Amino acid sequence: MNVKKRTTPIKLLQTEALLQRLNPPTHPKRPIIEKDLKKRKAGYQGEKTVDYHLSFLTDKKYMIFNDLRLPLAPDYFQIDSLLVTPCYSLPIEIKNIAGTLTIDPEFNQLSQNYKGVETGYPDPIAQATRQKLFLQKWFFNNKLPCPPIEFLVAFSNPATILKMAPGHKRIPPYDKMIHAQNIVSEISKLNTGFTREVTDLKKIKRLLLNQHQPAYPTILSTYQLTEADIIKGVQCERCSHTMIRKIGMWLCTNCSHLSRTAHLKAIEDYFLLIEPTITNQKLRDFLQLSSAKTAAEILKFLKLTRTGSTKGTHYIKNFP
Repeated sequence: MNVKKRTTPIKLLQTEALLQRLNPPTHPKRPIIEKDLKKRKAGYQGEKTVDYHLSFLTDKKYMIFNDLRLPLAPDYFQIDSLLVTPCYSLPIEIKNIAGTLTIDPEFNQLSQNYKGVETGYPDPIAQATRQKLFLQKWFFNNKLPCPPIEFLVAFSNPATILKMAPGHKRIPPYDKMIHAQNIVSEISKLNTGFTREVTDLKKIKRLLLNQHQPAYPTILSTYQLTEADIIKGVQCERCSHTMIRKIGMWLCTNCSHLSRTAHLKAIEDYFLLIEPTITNQKLRDFLQLSSAKTAAEILKFLKLTRTGSTKGTHYIKNFP
């Protein structure tokens, strides 16, 4: 049962919005951001591939939590996918890396050879082992009986070739590196090895959902940008040109397209690029509106959490 479904990663949405509004179009940071967007799209596609294979686990004894970010002082830890059963828990680290991958346990490094170019990555087994330790500590901190915790590193691209470095054999824990299509068979093996029920599924479900804290990356600082690098205003859905407000409508001064809802995308861009909180004044500034009344009407119909009153009212966007 998929308890916490996967949503499009906020950093992917932020990167798309940033490229749409980056000023000027020839900005020197654009190639770097475009490269990062490609990587983030590939990562998300890999996660959805794993979701597909996990969807075959229809028994109610399985609870699947995707994109978890849990508190562990002084910070948080993240898990791509977590499978919880009455007998064990299984965090799954997901990788979407093409080409031939060689793991070197001696240097704790993964080497990718793709189209003749070699690239190094951290050892995913070391990463998954840390996630296991963090999860064990999370159970302890919440005064829960800690179930047996296993882990898998799932490579979503079926064409990826996995190899051990010369002189090394695929022995534990490196036997936990698998192709995504083998996830269900690996879980079947775990079901055979762990048969004693030790987990209160209802309590764990409640705690995981309540303690999950979505991240809000500050995308502008990631690329050393400021609001001055962002194009403000409502952008045309057809040609991306700036629109103006005309009697309850948005008019594109370039292609004459009319829209009643074009401002919704602009407001979402504000939340993704600037901050997850907005006021009437900040809305007017970003949409390039002169009317406080029109801004108030727009904010009234948005499904946002409100704090404060009158001119001190703040509207808060809650990300999943």
